[in-house]
Amino acid sequence: MGEIVILQEYRKRRKSDQKLQEAGGISAVQSSTKRDMKQQAIEKEKAEQVCMTSRIEQDTEEPA
Repeated sequence: MGEIVILQEYRKRRKSDQKLQEAGGISAVQSSTKRDMKQQAIEKEKAEQVCMTSRIEQDTEEPA
């Protein structure tokens, strides 16, 4: 048969796991150096430019 799970304990465990994941993301951002943050900003900007150019190309390719 299935495993018996106490709902309250499951919810507490899930909540604490979620907090740990969020804390890991926050600490990774806070421990980044200025160089890392600048590099991430550059990569994000490049990705946005690629996305915008693909949108523009799609708009111009559509027949009127």
